[in-house]
Amino acid sequence: MAKSLPFLTRPPNKVFSFIALCPQPFKIRPLDPPPFRFPASTLKFLETHYSSSLNLTTHFNNNKDDCNESTFKPDKFYASLIDDSIHKTHLNQIYAKLLVTGLQYGGFLIAKLVNKAANIGEVSCARKLFDKFPDPDVFLWNAIVRCYSRHGFFGHAIEMYARMQVACVSPDGFSFPCVLKACSALPALEMGRRVHGQIFRHGFESDVFVQNGLVALYAKCGEIVRANAVFGRLVDRTIVSWTSIISGYAQNGQPIEALRIFSEMRKTNVRPDWIALVSVLRAYTDVEDLEHGKSIHGCVIKMGLECEFDLLISLTSLYAKCGHVMVARLFF
Repeated sequence: MAKSLPFLTRPPNKVFSFIALCPQPFKIRPLDPPPFRFPASTLKFLETHYSSSLNLTTHFNNNKDDCNESTFKPDKFYASLIDDSIHKTHLNQIYAKLLVTGLQYGGFLIAKLVNKAANIGEVSCARKLFDKFPDPDVFLWNAIVRCYSRHGFFGHAIEMYARMQVACVSPDGFSFPCVLKACSALPALEMGRRVHGQIFRHGFESDVFVQNGLVALYAKCGEIVRANAVFGRLVDRTIVSWTSIISGYAQNGQPIEALRIFSEMRKTNVRPDWIALVSVLRAYTDVEDLEHGKSIHGCVIKMGLECEFDLLISLTSLYAKCGHVMVARLFF
């Protein structure tokens, strides 16, 4: 591979598109000298990350219909390439290709790169890609907030959300669930309340995902009355909604209310998940109701969740507190 990029005579156009699709673009030399040069840092980045580990030629050959001169759609092509990536090296190579083709300022593609980095667990790579974009839009902000929230960096998620506000970028319906999750996990009740106010001002208070996030926030922060108020306004109650409110009551010393809501959930034919079952077992343990606890144990077996560690701990506590120590010991 040549030690530097070729000089190019025009800004991004068909010449760039051709280079992007060529298996060995660094060997192409235009006849005329260029009026500009790439910065040295850009050249170094391209030379470092453009390697054969991501077979762009194979991808091109598999997508010939999308890549001929008359119908070529760069956004679609590179979006497909991002979807096929499995390593951060691939993402860096794709970003290098975006630099060559002049597409590095396309927020959609950068957001996809950040989301893909998050999906493969490369949080630092996602942040580096985000920082390369000079003027992030709401989609890119959402991508980095979601990345941090998904991987447990809740403080960073809240920080990036706050920076989005400082940048005067208005949040949308995808922004709020991510930051609410972070506020719930810390917990950060005051920040959550401010976010709730922004939700109201921007008109997303009826969004089911936002409402689920608010229920979880207030329940985990001990504001069970507010959690129940938001839950009561929910029209489309999902398993997330039910689990959040049940867990909230169980964790805040109200097992009877938790069991009442669980009974309501069963009447709606919503299938409980293991998180809901943990909360219900905790409630039955608190009231020392072994018989109903055994029915939940049967549900655990029927659903094939016997290996869930949290459920095993909850079952152990149930049997031990109800005087069946020998049965409790069988779970270890």
